[in-house]
Amino acid sequence: MKLVGFLLITAALVLGVAVAPTAYLPSLDLPDEQLIGLTLNSSAGERMPDPPPTDPTAAGEPIANQNDELTAELLATLRAAGVERVRVKEFSFGRWSGKWLFVLAMLGLLGGAALVRLDNRTRLEAAKAAQAEAPAAESPAGALAAITDTIDGLRRDLPHMTTDHDREAAIVERLTDVQAVHVPAFVDGRERIISEQGLSGFAELMDRFAAMERQVNRAWSAAADGVYEEAADCLERAWFLAGETRAVLERA
Repeated sequence: MKLVGFLLITAALVLGVAVAPTAYLPSLDLPDEQLIGLTLNSSAGERMPDPPPTDPTAAGEPIANQNDELTAELLATLRAAGVERVRVKEFSFGRWSGKWLFVLAMLGLLGGAALVRLDNRTRLEAAKAAQAEAPAAESPAGALAAITDTIDGLRRDLPHMTTDHDREAAIVERLTDVQAVHVPAFVDGRERIISEQGLSGFAELMDRFAAMERQVNRAWSAAADGVYEEAADCLERAWFLAGETRAVLERA
């Protein structure tokens, strides 16, 4: 359904762009009373000089120039020269030959947008229903709680360990589980989050979550490299950002 919607939007845009310029290009087949008094916005027609130039590619003089006002005599001359349309400064819905095609393009845009929105709503509702049936630990809130509990546990246990090596090993071991299980579980719930908080709420939430995830990854890398002080600093920043992420998530 979404693909059909996007194809319909694309076709409508192409049609709209194609017919929009005709709004200021009235056909000279219209009655004189609809054209007399209009002001040209560009030159119209071409009159070859007498005698003709020797260069066959040479351009002739325009029959009418920009800012000229259309008169009955000028219209007759332009029609005799084979001019079908002229560009004018004034707009009139009645003179617009492509108006109904433009209206059709607008309806196509609205219809395509409606199909895309309907498809998105259907997907979000299905994702929300699936998440509701899933275990609480696999929901975004459950995944974030597991991440926060892991960080809290490290902050609580690290000061009681005897060596930096033991602390670094604990950080690597516990954060590996966070990276492999809980972070992907949170990201997999994005459609449920969007359905509850909208795109703007989702963007704000993922901004905080991504910042927290970067600190978790940096803490893991620093611990794996044997730099405990940096790992501990990153862990503290991750804990603070986890609180911010939870606050945004709980707004729903």
